[in-house]
This record gives sequence, structure tokens and C-alpha cells, in this order.
Amino acid sequence: MSDSKSIPMTVPGHVYRRRRAELAQALKRPLVLQAGHAPARTYPTNPHRFRAGSTYLYFGGPPLEHAALLIEPGSDGEVGCTLLRPPAGPDDALWVGEVPDDVALAAAADLPVTALASPDQLPALLSGRPAAAVTPPFPQAMQWARRMKLRAANQAELRAIIRQRLTKDEHELDAMRRAARVGMAAHRAAMSACRPGRLEADAAAAFTAVLVANQCDHAFNPIVTVRGEVLHGHGHPNKLEDGALLVVDGGAEEPTGYASDFTRTMPVSGRWSPIQRHLYETVLRAVETATAACVAGRRYREVHDLAAGVICAGLVAAELLRGDPAELAARTAHALFFPHGVGHLIGLDAHDMEDFGDLAGYAPGRKRRHEFGSRFLRLDRDLEPGMTVTIEPGIYAVPAIWACPELVQPLADVINRPKVDALLAERFGGIRIEHVVAVRAEGGPEILSAELPTDPDEVAACVGAACPAG
Repeated sequence: MSDSKSIPMTVPGHVYRRRRAELAQALKRPLVLQAGHAPARTYPTNPHRFRAGSTYLYFGGPPLEHAALLIEPGSDGEVGCTLLRPPAGPDDALWVGEVPDDVALAAAADLPVTALASPDQLPALLSGRPAAAVTPPFPQAMQWARRMKLRAANQAELRAIIRQRLTKDEHELDAMRRAARVGMAAHRAAMSACRPGRLEADAAAAFTAVLVANQCDHAFNPIVTVRGEVLHGHGHPNKLEDGALLVVDGGAEEPTGYASDFTRTMPVSGRWSPIQRHLYETVLRAVETATAACVAGRRYREVHDLAAGVICAGLVAAELLRGDPAELAARTAHALFFPHGVGHLIGLDAHDMEDFGDLAGYAPGRKRRHEFGSRFLRLDRDLEPGMTVTIEPGIYAVPAIWACPELVQPLADVINRPKVDALLAERFGGIRIEHVVAVRAEGGPEILSAELPTDPDEVAACVGAACPAG
């Protein structure tokens, strides 16, 4: 098979070549980007789905297990670059069907066929020179890196990769728009499947069916739960009961690897209680305020603080907190109800480049705050055109927070504890609303999730019914 169109790639080949050339100018030693392999579920021949490493994909690696890209310092993106791919086995066609041949792989990566080699040829290509690697956290990939005596990429090498991946070109944004369209359709299906007497699993199944029908995968394990106070809860065993709130946090990963990530919260009965509606509208104001602030030059930590201030104002209006909203936000009183950061990078991963830790999320010289709530902020960079981020404030009634004197006592003077206890007693759960936002050079941010309803009346109308496509 020599048709490179059958290999899912995001951008034209010359873009990959340019990316490799740009990275090569920052390198002082050869760099190997590994694709990785499908991790085993219970035994090696029962694997999870294969997903190639994101950095390998970004620089033009075709999605092929156990493959790697070798980029030499000073390369022009072609000369000095090698695609290391395992030779096709004699039984591959029997078990997995026809696999791409070298002509197709070379065309997909925009490399000459002569630039393809077996992974075992890497020592000869390096000729004894030390080399670095970006290795996905899978056993066989790590074993191969050790066998080849590859060292982990250092901070300078990772920063060069991060600098390139931070901003998305129009090809990448188109892939994210595709993921957004499928993700929004999946959310609409989950809304339609939500009704009293059913299970969380029914909404989760409706969500998943849309992804499968569109040849997409989950961007991460979806959160579909009436226990919204458990931020990353998994499994879907709970009954959808009248009066409960269902939080659906999920996204699609389209075939080239780009992700969407949206959250919507809905009343299971299709009706909001007064306190549910008030707090929902508070979160909605926070997400709208923070989204509008996603403009070039704005510091992302400031976006988080804007959302926190709006939430404090809503909590005061609900008589859950007392005092001036700005002063409450300065004391981080919002963290009792909004204990996480306002969002994160998104792109080739739902949490883009989180495998690089704070090196990706935090600009040089910036560090995480130490106080509860703010220390969970995953991103603190100045926004640039082409950056894609999520905005996902929330309000939760978390029993574990309110049972912790170290968190509650310093703010006892501004807490209306009887009101809080009433919220906990009714098992409020949580509310979160999430957009994916692309920062633009002008004209305000692009909201990739704009067509998925957030208005409380529109959301309620979608519960248990056909949700309009927007």
C-alpha cells in the first residue's frame, strides 16, 4: 500500500519538514522522538488502543507502533532526519490487515524513502554520539531507550519543543474544530439521554456512541456523574434522580490526535431549583467573563482570578459567603467552592504537554502558588495568538473540604455555615461549564464550543429531548 492519504496526518508534509528544521536549530545533540506502543491490558497480546506519542506526531511521525523520529542538530527537516520504523512482519496482514509500506510512510512524513531505517540501526546512525529522547511512559518504549543508551531530553530541548507546540496553526485549529463538532454532538446525545430513573451509564453510552460513529476516540476518560463534587470521578453506576445535577465532562479525539474537552451541567429533571439556577448562572457569568479575557497579552493567572472574583460575588449573593467579593477573592475564599484552576492547555492532548509538567504550563520564572485552590492552576503564561486553552470554572459542595478545619477555620468569619450545611445536606454535588478557546491576533477569542448550549433554559430544554445542533 503506497497511498499516504490512508495514514491520518494533520498538516501537509512540508509543514512537518519545517517544524523539524526549526527544532533542529535549537539542538546540540541528536534527538529521538518515540511513538511508543499500545500498553497491555492484562497480557501483551491484549492491548489497549495504540496512540502515538504527541511530540512524535507533531513533528511528522506516522502513527506506527515502535517507530521513532531521529532529528540531527542543524537538519533542514529532511537531510539529517530519519524515520525509524519496524519492518513489517510476515504475519502482520493476517492479524491486523494491510499496513502502510515505506513509500506511504515516507510520503506521510515528507521524507525520502532512503530516510527510513530499522530501529536497530540507531546505534550506527549515532556512531557513538550521545543522544536524547522523548519517550512515552510505556514499558517497551522505555526499555528500548535504555538499550539504545538514550538520555531523557533536558530542559533546553523540552523548552524548544514546547515553544513550537504552544501555538496552533490553521491546520491544527481545523483538526480541533473537527474534534469540537464531534464532542458537541456527543454532549447533545448525553443531554437527550438524561432523565429521571435512568443511570449515568445511559448518558455515558449515548456520548460514546457518537464518538464511535464519527471514528473518534475519547480524549480522556469521560466524567458523567451526579456526584459533581468528585472532580475526576470515574465509572457511571449512579441513578439519575429527580432534583440531581448531572455533570458531563468529556471530549473527542479526532483521528490525527487533536482533542476537544467540554463540560456541561444539567438538571436531571429538566428543572432547576432556585439555588441550582443561581449558582449555575454564577458559573456561567464566570465562564463568560474569563473567556472574553482570553486575548493576546493577557496573563492566564489573571483570567483565573477574574473567574474567582465573579464566583465570590455569586456566593455572596447566595448568602453562602459574607463580605466584599474582591476581598474574599484576595483571601481565596472561593477555593472552598471552586478548588481547581480555571483551565489548561489543550491540543494534541486534552491536557496538552502535561507530560512536560510545569515546564510547559508555566512561563520561565513563574511558579505555582502555594495556597489551596490556586496551587492546582495548570497554566500561567501570557496568552499568544494561536494558543488554545480551556476555561472551566465551577462551584461544588465538597464534604471533604468542609470537614477540614485547616481549610475552613481561617475563613470562618466570612462563611455562612448554616447555608453551607444545607447545601451539603441536599447533596448538591457540583456545577462546571467548560469552553475550548483559541486566542486570536484580533477580533476576540474563538470559542470552539460556542454551539453547545450554556443558557440555563436552553440546557434544561435539551434534557431528555432532542438537543438542537446549534
